[in-house]
Amino acid sequence: MKSVLFSRFFILLPWILIVIIMLDVDTRRPAPSLTPRPYFSPYVAGRGGARLPLRRGSPDSGPGRGAQKRNQSGPQPPPQPEPPLPTIYAITPTYSRPVQKAELTRLANTFRQVAQLHWILVEDAAARSELMRTTRKVSVWPVGLVGGRRYERPLVENGKVVGWYTGWRADRPFAIDMAGFAVSLQVILSNPKAVFKRHGSQPGMQESDFLKQITTVEELEPKANNCTKVLVWHTRTEKVNLANEPKYHLDTVKIEV
Repeated sequence: MKSVLFSRFFILLPWILIVIIMLDVDTRRPAPSLTPRPYFSPYVAGRGGARLPLRRGSPDSGPGRGAQKRNQSGPQPPPQPEPPLPTIYAITPTYSRPVQKAELTRLANTFRQVAQLHWILVEDAAARSELMRTTRKVSVWPVGLVGGRRYERPLVENGKVVGWYTGWRADRPFAIDMAGFAVSLQVILSNPKAVFKRHGSQPGMQESDFLKQITTVEELEPKANNCTKVLVWHTRTEKVNLANEPKYHLDTVKIEV
C-alpha cells in the first residue's frame, strides 16, 4: 500500500511544482495602475499652440470632441531646431621632419570628419592636389618615404620621362612605386586582359608587369611640376626607413618631402 502511495506522490510532484511556480510568477507581476497615465493628444492645443495633457477616458478625448478641437486648432508651430554644436579649436604645432607633410595630410583627412572643428596649424600647412584628375592615359609623380629613401621620382626631360631616381633596381621597365601612378578608366576598359598580378611576378616587378600591358615609358604623363614635388607618401605608423638615402645629395633637383 505504501509503495502505491509513494508512486502516485512522485507522479504528481512535478505537476505540483509547476503549479506553484506559475502562481509565484503571477503574484510577482505589477498590478495595473488604477489611474490612467496622462498623454499628449496630437489634436488638442492650448494657448500659443502648447499641447495639453489629457487623461484617457476624459470627455475631451472622445471622437466628437477630438474632431471639434482639431478643426479649431491653428497651424502647429515648427519644431525647435537643435542647438548648434560648440566649436572645437585644435592647435597643432609642427616641425620639419621627413614625415611632416605625410602626417599632417593624414591628420587633415581625419579632421574633415569632425563637425564644427577649427584647425590651427602652426608653422606649416598641408597642400592638396587633384592632378590625377587630368590623366589622359597613365600619369606619374614622385612618392615620398619609399624604397629606403626620402623620395623616389621619375626623371623628366622636356616633359617626357627618361629615367628613374630610385634606390633599388633603376633598370626596371617602370621603376616606380605602386602609389606613384594613375591610370585612366578608359585605358582599363579598353584593355580588359590587363591584370595586376598578385602571384607570378618577381619581387618589385608588379608595377612594371602591369604597366607594360597598357602603356610605354614614352607615353607617361609627368605630374607634380614635372615630377619635382612630393604630393604622395608611402608611409605607415612607424619610424621611417631611410637606409638607402645617399649621404650627399645626388639628384639634379632639390625636392621638399
